Amino acid sequence: MKRIFIGVAFLSIALFGSLSAQETDDPDNGSVPEESTTVVDSDNPGMGLLDQATEAKLRASTPVDLIQVIVLCQRAKKAGLSGENLKYCNQLLASTQLQRGLVLAQALDQPNARDGNWQDIRQRALNDLEDAVNVIKDHPAAFMRIAQLNLLPDGNENRAKEALQLVIQSANNDPEIQFQAALRLVDLETEAEKREAVASTAAKSGNPRIVLLHAGTLFELKRNDEARNVLQKLIEAESNNTDLHHRIVAILTEVREYKTAMSIIDKLREKETESESQYRIDQMAAKVFAKMGQYEDALKLLNSLYTNFQENKGLMLTTLLLRADVHFEMDNFTEALKDLEAAEKMLPNFPPDVEIEVLEKKHHVLMAKENYNDALDVVKKLQSMIEQPIPIYLLWEMEILNKQKKYAASIEIVQKLREQYPDAEAQWILVLIGIYSKEGAYDKALTLVEEQLKEEPEELRWIVAKSQVFSEQKKWDEAVSWLESCLQKDPESKAINLLLIETMWLSKKNYKATKDRIRPLLAKEPDNLALLHLDSQTSISLGLHADAVKVLTKIIELAPEDHLSLNNLAWILCTSPIDSVRNGRRAVELAEKAGQLTNYKRAFILSTLAAAYAEAGDFEKAREWSQKSVEVAKQEKGSTEEERKELLEHLQKEWDCFKQDMPFRELMEE
Repeated sequence: MKRIFIGVAFLSIALFGSLSAQETDDPDNGSVPEESTTVVDSDNPGMGLLDQATEAKLRASTPVDLIQVIVLCQRAKKAGLSGENLKYCNQLLASTQLQRGLVLAQALDQPNARDGNWQDIRQRALNDLEDAVNVIKDHPAAFMRIAQLNLLPDGNENRAKEALQLVIQSANNDPEIQFQAALRLVDLETEAEKREAVASTAAKSGNPRIVLLHAGTLFELKRNDEARNVLQKLIEAESNNTDLHHRIVAILTEVREYKTAMSIIDKLREKETESESQYRIDQMAAKVFAKMGQYEDALKLLNSLYTNFQENKGLMLTTLLLRADVHFEMDNFTEALKDLEAAEKMLPNFPPDVEIEVLEKKHHVLMAKENYNDALDVVKKLQSMIEQPIPIYLLWEMEILNKQKKYAASIEIVQKLREQYPDAEAQWILVLIGIYSKEGAYDKALTLVEEQLKEEPEELRWIVAKSQVFSEQKKWDEAVSWLESCLQKDPESKAINLLLIETMWLSKKNYKATKDRIRPLLAKEPDNLALLHLDSQTSISLGLHADAVKVLTKIIELAPEDHLSLNNLAWILCTSPIDSVRNGRRAVELAEKAGQLTNYKRAFILSTLAAAYAEAGDFEKAREWSQKSVEVAKQEKGSTEEERKELLEHLQKEWDCFKQDMPFRELMEE
């Protein structure tokens, strides 16, 4: 920490202290070497100063030396230069400003660099870089830094976007920075259509990774045919780029285009003959199988790889980690832990970053097993491996302490985070409010929220936090009253309107009033998924099953992979007491899709699938899925004992119907 502080202080003092007077406002001011006695060319009286600038640049080794070069160039130009000498001087000045601008920008990357006068440093860096790129037209690193500096707080986002576009245009010889610029440019857009448009323009550069990025934005818009076409053309254009094909398979797997992914894998198998290449292909196939929920196929491949590559420790380790991931997805946490412990024994042969990966996976498995003491030991070890604990490891430790109800120790960690990362003060205060609520110290939580509201009365995060503190105590009237008072000040706030409706629905006090609030908002935004979800839940609670079917059908049209809405629609179609609403065959289709999307690992969805088969008249399958739902419910993590007991009682009622070859009926009304 001390070393970093000295470095930043040095830059601040050296570049913006007394020496700053030497620059452009008065080039004659400042301490620089006297002009040489060289014979003066009448057309180039500043030649002596230019020679000194050249010599100074050759000797330059510190930021202060760069200032001297800049001052000498500016004085040379003022004294008079022409022709090639002026051109050379401009180039020398620009290259030096570029060098200094990059040094200043890099200084802002350091921890705690954004204390004190960091905005001044940012502005000076921008001035240097902007001056430089006016002369040096194609410099991707300079444009990237201009973008990064403008994306800091209170920067110029439009200029950042322009600079990122210039990086893409000028970085054909540096595909990595070109891709990073495109990725950042896409991330700056919040609307999916704009993200696709930006990616499409950037993809004209021909950079394969940017083309992949464009395909991803098309998948995001559910324009899958276009995305597949983009990828097919990319594969044809980069037929020998195996690494790229691997990336394509990864993207296709992520968007559930499993058939296309497996077809690429099959073609790679035909082309690749080396054993290690075959290994990577089989590893990819295992990942796809796991994503498809075909865990046994994935394990079969991985077990074979582990047996066949005993001589290659790197491949063995990779296989163990991947197999642990598959076991984790199967909720086989004990087997996952065995693989990770076997990987740990191999770690002395690998660099620290590999050990960190293994330990992070082990932490997740131990948390799933609710083995908090061992999980805490792992987190402590992770923290010891780096000079300064990163926030995520401290947050993991805090999560464990909360699970163990050691709230005082958890609060100490928050205070440490507040000291180490003051820029995120609001985030840590929200975390602290959450801890107070978990331990039942609602008065402390509310006091802390009120303190923030005094400073920022219209800040949404504090408005929401106060509502949540009331809701967690089930003080629904206070929560509703608070949000209504906030709406009087800002009646058009979408976030507050949504939160108010959700709170009213959770209170279970007046579903009709809740629906009355939803209607005018839906009239303005008929495709707002959040409003549609609340509308469907309210209709279900009111027993308006036909209305709920219409709303849920629309949600699924807008979000075809929304497993919760698929499940809810299937449930109504197979359990509603209204004959005209029920449709067993359609319910089976919807419940099967919801099951596939969740790898058949959610008890409530398996319950719906059982009820759907019963409504369709297939009681054998209904009983089969009902039994599976009970098995999953008993092992499912994330629910309290009371919630698990309530679910199991409900599943028993369903089973009692199915074993008598009767469908299940549930009347849902206010």
